[in-house]
Amino acid sequence: MRKIITNILMVSAFLVAGNLMNSCSKVEDLIEDISIPIPFSVPVSFDAEIPLATANTTDYVTYPEIPLNLDLDAKIKEQYPSLSINNLKSVKLASFNIQYVSSTGGVKLDAIKNAEIYIKTPSLERKLIAKVTDNLNETILSFTPETTDNELLQFLKSPQNSLILRIQGSKVAADLMKVKIDTSFKLEVGL
Repeated sequence: MRKIITNILMVSAFLVAGNLMNSCSKVEDLIEDISIPIPFSVPVSFDAEIPLATANTTDYVTYPEIPLNLDLDAKIKEQYPSLSINNLKSVKLASFNIQYVSSTGGVKLDAIKNAEIYIKTPSLERKLIAKVTDNLNETILSFTPETTDNELLQFLKSPQNSLILRIQGSKVAADLMKVKIDTSFKLEVGL
């Protein structure tokens, strides 16, 4: 009887070990089949008009909200139909630039010494996401993303989001400026 029980236990142990080995290879196959680069970026580009008014002071001027209205869920599904915003564990700003297109009076971006960009939604207060300091460039403002408290997932879960620009001028200027805003968000997926 002992011999029968020992044989049954040995056969059961071999079956369990064989099953585990087979399922491990299935997990490896599944991991190899995932074709999502983790993390990946979502670029966003759009045109905007800014009624630019600057003065050579230490005060910042806050401009009206610029609608971003980024539907991140739709952008994710364009690239990876099997994913949604619910699969994300993190969203961070990768880059943010404002490029000069034209202006009615000829004022260019060198009229801006320092600038800050904020993101906000109807339900969340604005949050600083990037800055530019000591700008001398006429055609582009290259912002440096914030490195502390830079998680933006809650702001981008809603497609109703906007940007707020705060500017400190380097000279007195008033103009209507057309610009192109280029930004990119780095997304991390939690599988």
